[in-house]
Amino acid sequence: MRYHVLAADYDGTLAKDGHVEDSTVDALRRLRDSGRKLILVTGRRLEPVLDLFSDVSLFNRIVAENGALLFDPSTGEETLLAEPPPPGIENELRRRGVDRLETGRCIVATWQPFETIALDVIREFAIDWQIIFNKDAVMLLPSGVNKASGLARALDQLGYSPQNVVAVGDAENDEAMMRSCGIAAAVDNALSRVKEMADLVTSSARGKGVEELIEMMLDSDLSQLRDRPERRLVFGSMLDGKPFSIPGYGDSVLVTGGPGGGKSKLAISVMESLTRRGEQCCVVDPEGDYRGLDGSIALGTADRPPAVEEVVGVLEQPDDHCVVSFFGIKKNDRPEYFNRLFRALAELRSRTGRPHWIIVDEAHYAAPKDWQPARMWSGDELAGIIFITAYHDQISTAVLEHVDWIISIAEKPDDAIRQCCELMKETLPKFHPPEDHRPHRALAWRRGDERPVWFSRLAPRTDGQRHQHSYYDGEMDQELQFVFRGADKQLSLATANLKEFIKTAEGVDEATWLHHLHQHDYSTWFRDIIKDVELAAEIEDIEHTQDLSAKKSRELIVGHIHDRFKPQW
Repeated sequence: MRYHVLAADYDGTLAKDGHVEDSTVDALRRLRDSGRKLILVTGRRLEPVLDLFSDVSLFNRIVAENGALLFDPSTGEETLLAEPPPPGIENELRRRGVDRLETGRCIVATWQPFETIALDVIREFAIDWQIIFNKDAVMLLPSGVNKASGLARALDQLGYSPQNVVAVGDAENDEAMMRSCGIAAAVDNALSRVKEMADLVTSSARGKGVEELIEMMLDSDLSQLRDRPERRLVFGSMLDGKPFSIPGYGDSVLVTGGPGGGKSKLAISVMESLTRRGEQCCVVDPEGDYRGLDGSIALGTADRPPAVEEVVGVLEQPDDHCVVSFFGIKKNDRPEYFNRLFRALAELRSRTGRPHWIIVDEAHYAAPKDWQPARMWSGDELAGIIFITAYHDQISTAVLEHVDWIISIAEKPDDAIRQCCELMKETLPKFHPPEDHRPHRALAWRRGDERPVWFSRLAPRTDGQRHQHSYYDGEMDQELQFVFRGADKQLSLATANLKEFIKTAEGVDEATWLHHLHQHDYSTWFRDIIKDVELAAEIEDIEHTQDLSAKKSRELIVGHIHDRFKPQW
């Protein structure tokens, strides 16, 4: 379920002339019984709503006074969300002839044509207030207070993201609320401008329109709107300059490519895009690629893996994103840990619809081939997950059976997709070269499509040093490790990380050390595997320096490694 909350306006939406039909109440009750939450968002003062509508207990929260007052019907607790009107403003409005006037805890409300007088009084009192229109109604409120801000506070109390909310309204004062939510719906009697900005317009007016909307939520969770262009997730641009994107929710993705080919950078750019538009992300990070990303909370160290409860605790807050480090978990233990994390995230998603996306880097560690517990994962649970791996042939077949998209940034992208299709037992698509005949490194194919799509990848705004944490004292894959062999290949001393490289370098014989130095093996390794061009250049300068002893060159290279890596961890 994507949409867990319905936020509804009262007058002109749920109600006609202040009255809500019994059939509309029944529809609201059925929606609540489906496990969803209901929030009433009204420009009215609270007391008239409580007097007019006897079924307010259906709502989990009521936002009254156009966002200035929050009410919990279950406890009767009121929370003031703005400062009350300044003393004397009501008297001054009446003195100037405003005879239709209501004053709430915060709001001062009147009707047209008194908006000009109201604006003059706001200026005279020198207060930071605004005028908001609701058809013929004129509402005076502190600046920044509106239905969107009030709804945000209600959602914060309930633990839901606006991305999982359907907002329905009919007038100008509903627009801010509607824009802030995952889906904006307008009833048929809504103003033309409200209909124009809505994602969905019901065929019926007022309460009957809300009933129609509720039926769509119960029937399909509004799945017909999942592919709206403005809600799609962009991965880059196609050759014609148009964005390359996938549906904003409901699909799963496998990103594959060679080691160091830019998979993590692509994922970081996607994560940045998601967080900018308010969608919550959880990243499984075995290599330290995602540490320090703005707005994310990193859990786990080299000494202690994060408790699953810790991760869920962070994600209970809709605005927080979590990076889960696998650094302190042995590789053989990672699948079982991921299974427990996956189950906890699935439960959180069933309650709240969050996290909206899960990114699993080095996915062959989390879900390795032939790992049987992965067979218990359903396609619905795998939706909204981006799996990233350089070894698609080593990932669980249970993942491959459910994945919707293959995105290849391999050296030969079409070969990687062919291999994935064979593993997935899918008919090969028809491959074609890029129309501009230039080299490209990104090819995307959706399961069942006839042809893959060439595209250029997004570049991340945050381009941090790749794998610094794991390369210093983690365990690198065997094919990435530096191996001291010597001129006659009489040795085979593999170094699992930079810490071991330093230790081995200090103990290896001078002839072996100098052999690799003169072959420029050290700078090549740092450039091609560690992906640190600056450090590689510094080491290459040492390699080119004449008459350096083994001891001195060792000291210089080890010093540069310490300066570059160790202080950061």
